[in-house]
Amino acid sequence: MNKYLTKPNSSLLKPIPRKIGRQNIGWDTKNIPFSGIDIWNCYEFSFLEKSGLPFAGILRIEYPAESEFLIESKSLKLYLNSFNMAYFENNQEAINVIESDLKSALNSSNIKFALSTYKDFNQNFNSSKKFKCIDYLNKKNPFQYEVNPDLLQTLLHQGFVRQAKSAKKPEYYLMSNLLKSNCPITGHPDWGTVYIYYFTDKKEITEESLLHYIVSYRNHNEFHEECCERILFDLVKKIQPKKIAVFCKYNRRGGIDINPLRVYPKEKEFVKNLPIGLKKILYLREFRQ
Repeated sequence: MNKYLTKPNSSLLKPIPRKIGRQNIGWDTKNIPFSGIDIWNCYEFSFLEKSGLPFAGILRIEYPAESEFLIESKSLKLYLNSFNMAYFENNQEAINVIESDLKSALNSSNIKFALSTYKDFNQNFNSSKKFKCIDYLNKKNPFQYEVNPDLLQTLLHQGFVRQAKSAKKPEYYLMSNLLKSNCPITGHPDWGTVYIYYFTDKKEITEESLLHYIVSYRNHNEFHEECCERILFDLVKKIQPKKIAVFCKYNRRGGIDINPLRVYPKEKEFVKNLPIGLKKILYLREFRQ
């Protein structure tokens, strides 16, 4: 019989410096030029109420990409499991403990929480009509399975070619359900959907090359947040967009899914200023979730 902890154990949390992954990607870690948040949905959150009756709910945790650390997902699972046999007066008391522990582990004071129970659970799944799925394009070239930014091909959009002052600067909404990478610690597969919005007045990414680039993550070992920031880095370098957002919504593993959003260039109210098509899907679930 497994012996559960009878009180939360913050020592189970494993912080990982964001700086390391960003240096490997190529970002200037002293002046990060993007904004972002990490959204975690924890589907197995439970503790004991004062009466002894178990509470069960879905805990959403949201914290900024500016935090010094990210949390390794298995360590968060183990940490939340340490609540299973702990008693709390109410939901807020349990969340207060988590908030205090995560603030310390992340070295960040800006953490948001939302809790869904059976009574108020929103079962709405995502309807991404605004985004064009690139998974069904005619593929002319063989696929590669090691990340290669050189796979990304660009062209000048018509407005730039004509040099028409009145030409509309295009917005692009693209998505793929074929994002797959691997956990750098366990090697386990991480499956996800990636949404890309960008606004440009010069270059655009060809859709077929973007598909090949996304598929090239298939053998890549990197955390969810780092994959998202690598995709952003490579796209920014290729097309120098006026604005770009990359949103990776990963499948749950160990009862938790991780959804990093990154927006370039950096802006204070980036969530408020997201295009409506992206804002609508921020907290909705994907078919794998």
